[in-house]
Amino acid sequence: MTVPSSDIPSQTPYWSAILSLFMGVTCLISAEFLPISLLTPIAHDLHITEGQTGQAVTAVGIFAVITSLLIAPISQKINKKTLLLSFSVLVIFSNSIVAITDSYYVLLLGRCLLGICVGGFWSLTSAVVLDLAPTKDVPRALSIIYAGVSVATIISLPFANYLALLLGWRMIFYLAALLGVVTLIWQAISLPQLSVSKNSNFNAIFALTQQPWVCFGLFAMFFSFSGYHIVFTYLRPFIEGKLHFTNNALSLTLLGFGVVNCLGTFVAGFILNKSFRITMIVIHVILCIVAIFFYINHQITADLTKIMLWGFIFGIIPVGWSTWITRTLADRAEIAGGLMVAAIQFSITLAAAIGGMIFDHYGLNGLFIASAAIFIFAIFCTIISFSLFYKTTGNHV
Repeated sequence: MTVPSSDIPSQTPYWSAILSLFMGVTCLISAEFLPISLLTPIAHDLHITEGQTGQAVTAVGIFAVITSLLIAPISQKINKKTLLLSFSVLVIFSNSIVAITDSYYVLLLGRCLLGICVGGFWSLTSAVVLDLAPTKDVPRALSIIYAGVSVATIISLPFANYLALLLGWRMIFYLAALLGVVTLIWQAISLPQLSVSKNSNFNAIFALTQQPWVCFGLFAMFFSFSGYHIVFTYLRPFIEGKLHFTNNALSLTLLGFGVVNCLGTFVAGFILNKSFRITMIVIHVILCIVAIFFYINHQITADLTKIMLWGFIFGIIPVGWSTWITRTLADRAEIAGGLMVAAIQFSITLAAAIGGMIFDHYGLNGLFIASAAIFIFAIFCTIISFSLFYKTTGNHV
Protein backbone atom coordinates (compact mmCIF):
# COMPACT_ATOMS: atom_id res chain seq x y z
CA MET A 1 0.00 0.00 0.00
CA THR A 2 1.35 3.41 -0.95
CA VAL A 3 2.01 5.69 1.98
CA PRO A 4 -0.01 8.87 1.62
CA SER A 5 1.71 12.21 1.85
CA SER A 6 0.64 15.64 3.02
CA ASP A 7 1.73 17.00 -0.33
CA ILE A 8 -0.44 14.51 -2.23
CA PRO A 9 -3.60 13.88 -0.22
CA SER A 10 -5.14 10.43 -0.11
CA GLN A 11 -7.56 9.84 -2.98
CA THR A 12 -9.61 7.36 -0.92
CA PRO A 13 -10.68 8.48 2.53
CA TYR A 14 -9.73 6.23 5.43
CA TRP A 15 -13.05 6.56 7.24
CA SER A 16 -12.30 3.92 9.88
CA ALA A 17 -9.08 5.73 10.78
CA ILE A 18 -10.93 9.06 10.88
CA LEU A 19 -13.53 7.54 13.22
CA SER A 20 -10.71 6.22 15.42
CA LEU A 21 -9.48 9.83 15.72
CA PHE A 22 -13.02 10.85 16.69
CA MET A 23 -12.79 8.25 19.45
CA GLY A 24 -9.38 9.62 20.39
CA VAL A 25 -10.78 13.14 20.74
CA THR A 26 -13.69 11.85 22.80
CA CYS A 27 -11.28 10.05 25.12
CA LEU A 28 -8.84 12.97 25.31
CA ILE A 29 -11.31 15.78 25.96
CA SER A 30 -13.38 13.69 28.36
CA ALA A 31 -10.26 13.20 30.46
CA GLU A 32 -9.44 16.92 30.25
CA PHE A 33 -12.88 18.02 31.51
CA LEU A 34 -13.49 15.29 34.14
CA PRO A 35 -12.09 17.28 37.11
CA ILE A 36 -14.66 20.02 36.43
CA SER A 37 -17.59 17.72 37.24
CA LEU A 38 -15.69 15.73 39.89
CA LEU A 39 -14.08 18.69 41.64
CA THR A 40 -15.67 18.28 45.06
CA PRO A 41 -15.21 14.50 45.57
CA ILE A 42 -11.60 14.65 44.35
CA ALA A 43 -10.80 17.50 46.73
CA HIS A 44 -12.47 15.72 49.65
CA ASP A 45 -10.76 12.39 49.00
CA LEU A 46 -7.26 13.87 48.56
CA HIS A 47 -7.73 16.33 51.46
CA ILE A 48 -7.05 19.39 49.30
CA THR A 49 -9.06 22.50 48.47
CA GLU A 50 -11.32 22.78 45.45
CA GLY A 51 -9.05 25.56 44.21
CA GLN A 52 -6.09 23.18 44.26
CA THR A 53 -8.14 20.57 42.45
CA GLY A 54 -9.00 23.17 39.82
CA GLN A 55 -5.29 23.48 39.04
CA ALA A 56 -5.55 19.99 37.56
CA VAL A 57 -7.35 21.65 34.66
CA THR A 58 -4.88 24.53 34.48
CA ALA A 59 -1.94 22.09 34.32
CA VAL A 60 -3.40 20.51 31.18
CA GLY A 61 -3.66 23.90 29.46
CA ILE A 62 -0.10 24.95 30.32
CA PHE A 63 1.49 21.76 29.03
CA ALA A 64 -0.78 21.75 25.97
CA VAL A 65 0.56 25.19 24.93
CA ILE A 66 4.19 24.15 25.49
CA THR A 67 3.76 20.88 23.57
CA SER A 68 1.89 22.53 20.69
CA LEU A 69 4.85 24.81 20.02
CA LEU A 70 7.52 22.12 20.38
CA ILE A 71 5.96 18.98 18.88
CA ALA A 72 6.59 19.77 15.20
CA PRO A 73 10.29 20.76 15.51
CA ILE A 74 11.27 17.87 17.82
CA SER A 75 9.40 15.16 15.92
CA GLN A 76 10.47 15.90 12.35
CA LYS A 77 11.71 12.38 11.65
CA ILE A 78 8.98 10.48 13.50
CA ASN A 79 6.03 8.98 11.65
CA LYS A 80 2.79 10.66 12.72
CA LYS A 81 1.11 7.29 13.36
CA THR A 82 3.78 6.53 15.97
CA LEU A 83 3.16 9.91 17.58
CA LEU A 84 -0.62 9.41 17.71
CA LEU A 85 -0.30 5.95 19.24
CA SER A 86 2.18 7.32 21.79
CA PHE A 87 -0.30 9.99 22.81
CA SER A 88 -3.02 7.34 23.22
CA VAL A 89 -0.72 5.36 25.52
CA LEU A 90 -0.03 8.51 27.57
CA VAL A 91 -3.78 9.18 27.94
CA ILE A 92 -4.23 5.68 29.40
CA PHE A 93 -1.26 6.20 31.72
CA SER A 94 -2.50 9.65 32.80
CA ASN A 95 -6.00 8.47 33.71
CA SER A 96 -4.62 5.42 35.52
CA ILE A 97 -2.28 7.58 37.62
CA VAL A 98 -5.13 9.89 38.63
CA ALA A 99 -7.36 6.93 39.48
CA ILE A 100 -4.92 5.28 41.90
CA THR A 101 -3.10 8.19 43.50
CA ASP A 102 -3.55 9.58 47.00
CA SER A 103 -1.04 12.37 46.34
CA TYR A 104 -1.92 15.80 45.01
CA TYR A 105 1.45 16.10 43.27
CA VAL A 106 1.07 12.76 41.52
CA LEU A 107 -2.39 13.93 40.44
CA LEU A 108 -0.77 17.01 38.86
CA LEU A 109 1.85 14.80 37.20
CA GLY A 110 -0.88 12.73 35.58
CA ARG A 111 -2.62 15.86 34.37
CA CYS A 112 0.63 17.29 32.95
CA LEU A 113 1.02 14.10 30.90
CA LEU A 114 -2.51 14.62 29.59
CA GLY A 115 -1.59 18.20 28.63
CA ILE A 116 1.22 16.83 26.46
CA CYS A 117 -1.34 14.62 24.70
CA VAL A 118 -3.81 17.50 24.20
CA GLY A 119 -1.20 19.83 22.70
CA GLY A 120 0.44 17.15 20.58
CA PHE A 121 -2.74 15.59 19.19
CA TRP A 122 -4.43 18.84 18.19
CA SER A 123 -1.22 20.13 16.61
CA LEU A 124 -1.12 17.11 14.31
CA THR A 125 -4.83 16.93 13.50
CA SER A 126 -4.87 18.99 10.30
CA ALA A 127 -1.75 17.32 8.92
CA VAL A 128 -3.06 13.83 9.70
CA VAL A 129 -6.43 14.53 8.05
CA LEU A 130 -4.59 15.58 4.88
CA ASP A 131 -3.03 12.12 4.89
CA LEU A 132 -6.34 10.35 5.47
CA ALA A 133 -8.76 12.14 3.14
CA PRO A 134 -8.80 13.78 -0.30
CA THR A 135 -9.16 17.55 -0.33
CA LYS A 136 -12.89 17.50 -1.03
CA ASP A 137 -13.51 15.32 2.05
CA VAL A 138 -11.26 17.23 4.47
CA PRO A 139 -14.01 19.45 6.00
CA ARG A 140 -16.26 16.43 6.53
CA ALA A 141 -13.41 14.45 8.09
CA LEU A 142 -12.57 17.34 10.41
CA SER A 143 -16.21 17.72 11.39
CA ILE A 144 -16.32 14.04 12.41
CA ILE A 145 -13.16 14.37 14.48
CA TYR A 146 -14.25 17.60 16.19
CA ALA A 147 -17.62 16.06 17.03
CA GLY A 148 -15.64 14.16 19.64
CA VAL A 149 -15.31 17.41 21.61
CA SER A 150 -19.09 17.74 21.90
CA VAL A 151 -19.54 14.08 22.80
CA ALA A 152 -16.76 14.39 25.38
CA THR A 153 -18.47 17.41 26.94
CA ILE A 154 -21.64 15.37 27.41
CA ILE A 155 -19.70 12.41 28.83
CA SER A 156 -17.48 14.41 31.18
CA LEU A 157 -20.06 16.78 32.63
CA PRO A 158 -23.62 15.46 33.24
CA PHE A 159 -22.88 11.78 32.58
CA ALA A 160 -19.66 11.54 34.62
CA ASN A 161 -21.24 13.42 37.49
CA TYR A 162 -24.12 10.92 37.57
CA LEU A 163 -21.87 7.85 37.39
CA ALA A 164 -19.57 9.22 40.09
CA LEU A 165 -22.50 9.23 42.52
CA LEU A 166 -22.96 5.51 41.86
CA LEU A 167 -19.39 4.28 41.41
CA GLY A 168 -17.08 6.91 42.92
CA TRP A 169 -14.80 9.36 41.12
CA ARG A 170 -11.84 6.97 40.86
CA MET A 171 -13.90 4.47 38.86
CA ILE A 172 -14.69 7.25 36.35
CA PHE A 173 -10.98 7.67 35.64
CA TYR A 174 -10.55 3.88 35.38
CA LEU A 175 -13.35 3.87 32.79
CA ALA A 176 -11.62 6.75 30.98
CA ALA A 177 -8.43 4.66 30.89
CA LEU A 178 -10.41 1.71 29.52
CA LEU A 179 -11.83 3.95 26.80
CA GLY A 180 -8.23 4.88 26.02
CA VAL A 181 -7.33 1.20 25.58
CA VAL A 182 -10.18 0.75 23.08
CA THR A 183 -9.00 3.87 21.24
CA LEU A 184 -5.39 2.66 21.12
CA ILE A 185 -6.37 -0.72 19.64
CA TRP A 186 -8.67 0.87 17.06
CA GLN A 187 -6.04 3.38 15.97
CA ALA A 188 -3.31 0.74 15.78
CA ILE A 189 -5.49 -1.35 13.46
CA SER A 190 -7.07 1.37 11.30
CA LEU A 191 -4.40 4.04 10.86
CA PRO A 192 -2.20 3.60 7.78
CA GLN A 193 1.46 4.53 7.86
CA LEU A 194 1.35 8.32 7.81
CA SER A 195 3.85 10.77 6.38
CA VAL A 196 6.83 12.15 8.28
CA SER A 197 6.88 15.86 9.07
CA LYS A 198 9.06 18.00 6.82
CA ASN A 199 10.48 21.51 7.22
CA SER A 200 9.10 21.81 10.75
CA ASN A 201 12.07 23.34 12.55
CA PHE A 202 12.08 26.48 14.69
CA ASN A 203 13.27 28.60 11.76
CA ALA A 204 10.23 27.48 9.78
CA ILE A 205 7.96 28.51 12.66
CA PHE A 206 9.57 31.94 12.80
CA ALA A 207 9.32 32.33 9.01
CA LEU A 208 5.63 31.44 9.06
CA THR A 209 4.85 34.09 11.67
CA GLN A 210 6.42 36.70 9.39
CA GLN A 211 3.55 36.27 6.94
CA PRO A 212 0.97 39.02 7.69
CA TRP A 213 -2.00 36.94 6.52
CA VAL A 214 -0.95 34.11 8.85
CA CYS A 215 -0.64 36.50 11.81
CA PHE A 216 -4.08 37.95 11.15
CA GLY A 217 -5.45 34.42 10.85
CA LEU A 218 -3.99 33.51 14.24
CA PHE A 219 -5.39 36.73 15.75
CA ALA A 220 -8.78 35.85 14.26
CA MET A 221 -8.61 32.41 15.91
CA PHE A 222 -7.61 34.02 19.20
CA PHE A 223 -10.54 36.46 19.17
CA SER A 224 -12.90 33.77 17.85
CA PHE A 225 -12.30 31.41 20.77
CA SER A 226 -11.99 34.24 23.31
CA GLY A 227 -15.35 35.72 22.35
CA TYR A 228 -17.01 32.35 22.79
CA HIS A 229 -15.30 31.19 25.98
CA ILE A 230 -15.70 34.46 27.86
CA VAL A 231 -19.43 33.64 27.91
CA PHE A 232 -19.25 29.83 27.87
CA THR A 233 -17.09 29.74 31.02
CA TYR A 234 -19.90 31.48 32.92
CA LEU A 235 -22.83 29.81 31.17
CA ARG A 236 -23.91 27.99 34.31
CA PRO A 237 -24.31 31.20 36.39
CA PHE A 238 -26.37 32.63 33.51
CA ILE A 239 -28.67 29.59 33.44
CA GLU A 240 -29.04 29.59 37.21
CA GLY A 241 -29.27 33.36 37.69
CA LYS A 242 -31.31 34.51 34.69
CA LEU A 243 -33.38 31.41 33.95
CA HIS A 244 -33.56 30.25 37.58
CA PHE A 245 -32.89 26.65 36.51
CA THR A 246 -31.57 24.18 39.05
CA ASN A 247 -30.73 20.47 39.21
CA ASN A 248 -32.56 18.55 36.45
CA ALA A 249 -33.45 21.61 34.37
CA LEU A 250 -29.83 22.79 34.51
CA SER A 251 -28.50 19.35 33.53
CA LEU A 252 -30.98 19.07 30.64
CA THR A 253 -30.03 22.52 29.37
CA LEU A 254 -26.31 21.66 29.43
CA LEU A 255 -27.07 18.34 27.74
CA GLY A 256 -29.06 20.14 25.04
CA PHE A 257 -26.18 22.59 24.60
CA GLY A 258 -23.77 19.69 24.03
CA VAL A 259 -26.10 18.01 21.56
CA VAL A 260 -26.62 21.11 19.38
CA ASN A 261 -22.88 21.84 19.54
CA CYS A 262 -22.27 18.34 18.18
CA LEU A 263 -24.88 18.92 15.47
CA GLY A 264 -23.16 22.17 14.48
CA THR A 265 -19.87 20.31 14.15
CA PHE A 266 -21.42 17.78 11.75
CA VAL A 267 -23.15 20.49 9.71
CA ALA A 268 -19.82 22.33 9.40
CA GLY A 269 -18.42 19.70 7.07
CA PHE A 270 -21.12 20.42 4.49
CA ILE A 271 -21.46 24.20 4.61
CA LEU A 272 -17.72 24.90 4.71
CA ASN A 273 -17.30 22.88 1.52
CA LYS A 274 -19.93 24.96 -0.25
CA SER A 275 -18.83 28.45 0.79
CA PHE A 276 -15.86 28.62 3.10
CA ARG A 277 -15.07 32.36 3.17
CA ILE A 278 -18.64 33.55 3.58
CA THR A 279 -19.40 30.93 6.22
CA MET A 280 -16.36 31.86 8.34
CA ILE A 281 -17.37 35.52 8.35
CA VAL A 282 -21.10 34.98 8.83
CA ILE A 283 -20.76 32.66 11.85
CA HIS A 284 -18.75 35.31 13.71
CA VAL A 285 -21.32 37.94 12.83
CA ILE A 286 -24.10 35.69 14.17
CA LEU A 287 -22.25 35.08 17.45
CA CYS A 288 -21.68 38.82 17.83
CA ILE A 289 -25.40 39.48 17.35
CA VAL A 290 -26.37 36.69 19.77
CA ALA A 291 -24.04 38.21 22.41
CA ILE A 292 -25.81 41.54 21.99
CA PHE A 293 -29.23 39.90 22.31
CA PHE A 294 -28.05 38.13 25.47
CA TYR A 295 -27.58 41.64 26.85
CA ILE A 296 -30.82 43.30 25.74
CA ASN A 297 -33.47 40.60 26.02
CA HIS A 298 -34.23 38.17 28.86
CA GLN A 299 -37.14 35.78 28.42
CA ILE A 300 -36.89 32.07 29.12
CA THR A 301 -37.81 30.90 25.61
CA ALA A 302 -35.62 33.53 23.96
CA ASP A 303 -32.69 32.84 26.27
CA LEU A 304 -32.89 29.09 25.70
CA THR A 305 -32.96 29.71 21.95
CA LYS A 306 -29.88 31.93 22.21
CA ILE A 307 -28.03 29.36 24.33
CA MET A 308 -28.71 26.61 21.79
CA LEU A 309 -27.82 28.86 18.84
CA TRP A 310 -24.60 29.83 20.64
CA GLY A 311 -23.64 26.16 20.98
CA PHE A 312 -24.69 25.22 17.45
CA ILE A 313 -22.77 28.03 15.70
CA PHE A 314 -19.63 27.51 17.73
CA GLY A 315 -19.59 23.87 16.64
CA ILE A 316 -18.62 25.18 13.20
CA ILE A 317 -15.69 27.33 14.32
CA PRO A 318 -13.03 24.72 15.26
CA VAL A 319 -13.74 22.81 12.04
CA GLY A 320 -13.53 26.06 10.10
CA TRP A 321 -10.11 27.10 11.38
CA SER A 322 -8.67 23.62 10.90
CA THR A 323 -10.00 23.68 7.34
CA TRP A 324 -8.32 27.08 6.88
CA ILE A 325 -5.00 25.42 7.71
CA THR A 326 -5.55 22.57 5.26
CA ARG A 327 -6.43 25.05 2.49
CA THR A 328 -3.70 27.63 3.04
CA LEU A 329 -0.84 25.83 4.82
CA ALA A 330 -1.13 22.19 3.77
CA ASP A 331 2.65 21.91 3.31
CA ARG A 332 3.25 23.32 6.82
CA ALA A 333 0.21 21.87 8.56
CA GLU A 334 2.17 20.59 11.58
CA ILE A 335 3.63 24.03 12.34
CA ALA A 336 0.35 25.83 11.68
CA GLY A 337 -1.51 23.30 13.81
CA GLY A 338 0.86 23.94 16.70
CA LEU A 339 0.43 27.70 16.42
CA MET A 340 -3.35 27.24 16.25
CA VAL A 341 -3.42 25.14 19.42
CA ALA A 342 -1.21 27.65 21.24
CA ALA A 343 -3.47 30.54 20.17
CA ILE A 344 -6.62 28.68 21.22
CA GLN A 345 -5.30 27.49 24.59
CA PHE A 346 -3.98 30.96 25.39
CA SER A 347 -7.27 32.55 24.37
CA ILE A 348 -9.28 30.17 26.57
CA THR A 349 -7.04 30.81 29.58
CA LEU A 350 -7.10 34.59 29.08
CA ALA A 351 -10.85 34.65 28.44
CA ALA A 352 -11.50 32.78 31.68
CA ALA A 353 -9.24 35.12 33.67
CA ILE A 354 -10.49 38.39 32.17
CA GLY A 355 -14.05 37.09 32.15
CA GLY A 356 -13.78 36.45 35.88
CA MET A 357 -12.78 40.04 36.55
CA ILE A 358 -15.54 41.40 34.32
CA PHE A 359 -18.09 39.08 35.93
CA ASP A 360 -17.08 40.18 39.44
CA HIS A 361 -17.31 43.90 38.61
CA TYR A 362 -20.02 44.16 35.96
CA GLY A 363 -21.92 40.88 36.09
CA LEU A 364 -23.16 38.82 33.17
CA ASN A 365 -24.09 41.85 31.06
CA GLY A 366 -20.47 42.96 31.12
CA LEU A 367 -19.48 39.57 29.70
CA PHE A 368 -21.97 39.88 26.85
CA ILE A 369 -20.70 43.33 25.86
CA ALA A 370 -17.10 42.11 26.00
CA SER A 371 -17.96 39.06 23.90
CA ALA A 372 -19.67 41.15 21.21
CA ALA A 373 -16.67 43.49 21.06
CA ILE A 374 -14.23 40.59 20.79
CA PHE A 375 -16.22 39.05 17.94
CA ILE A 376 -16.02 42.36 16.05
CA PHE A 377 -12.22 42.03 16.20
CA ALA A 378 -12.54 38.40 15.06
CA ILE A 379 -14.62 39.47 12.04
CA PHE A 380 -12.14 42.14 10.95
CA CYS A 381 -9.10 39.88 11.43
CA THR A 382 -10.78 37.09 9.46
CA ILE A 383 -11.60 39.41 6.54
CA ILE A 384 -8.08 40.92 6.55
CA SER A 385 -6.41 37.49 6.67
CA PHE A 386 -8.45 36.21 3.71
CA SER A 387 -7.77 39.41 1.76
CA LEU A 388 -4.01 39.34 2.41
CA PHE A 389 -3.85 35.66 1.48
CA TYR A 390 -5.41 36.49 -1.89
CA LYS A 391 -3.01 39.40 -2.46
CA THR A 392 -0.03 37.24 -1.51
CA THR A 393 -0.88 34.06 -3.41
CA GLY A 394 -3.48 35.09 -5.97
CA ASN A 395 -5.77 32.37 -4.63
CA HIS A 396 -8.99 32.56 -2.67
CA VAL A 397 -9.26 30.53 0.52
